Amino acid sequence: MTTLLFDNDGTLVDSEWLCNQALATMLAQAGVEVDVGLLVRDYRGGKLAEIFAQLSSRFAVQLPLDSEAQYRRLVSDLFAAQLRPIAGVVAALDWATAAGMQLAVVSNGPQAKIRQALQICGLSHYFADRVFSGYDINCFKPDGGLYQYAAAALGTAPQHCIVIEDSVPGIKAGLAAGCRTVFLNRYQEAKPDPAVIEVTTMAQLPAILQALVTRG
Repeated sequence: MTTLLFDNDGTLVDSEWLCNQALATMLAQAGVEVDVGLLVRDYRGGKLAEIFAQLSSRFAVQLPLDSEAQYRRLVSDLFAAQLRPIAGVVAALDWATAAGMQLAVVSNGPQAKIRQALQICGLSHYFADRVFSGYDINCFKPDGGLYQYAAAALGTAPQHCIVIEDSVPGIKAGLAAGCRTVFLNRYQEAKPDPAVIEVTTMAQLPAILQALVTRG
């Protein structure tokens, strides 16, 4: 059985702008105005603690001790008000389910954030309990260990998994885990590795998956 391992933020749910809006709000409270688009470009897909450290250094600010808790509250409120699924993702998930593929979510975010996003966007039923977080094992993308952990928990060898990602850290993690990796390139970025298969919309995903399964 082919197993599809989906990133969450920016791949299943259109959350990257909202997550980085929360970061911009926190920076503004520290006296630094930063364009949300710049944050999306530079920090998409990373580990939160490392993002905080990089922001503190880059903008010479001291974020509060409760930065993570504050960030989580801001993101949760933004999700509740504005979060939507990525365009075309429901049709892609319906196709994969009908094709008999096993679906899972693998994210750097905590379980509560992932599950809130899936519930708001009406996607929870596609994944049931097959939701894996870097916080579960303290292993975060771009480390391939998170995808290897998910594959093992699902009883699937990495070479029989297909990773779908929208960020460079996620792409690196999928390749490092030994999985075939699809790059949902929504921002017209340079392809990070020649081994990556590129799509620009979710509408293209079923045809790519069919080709990969047929190829074996």
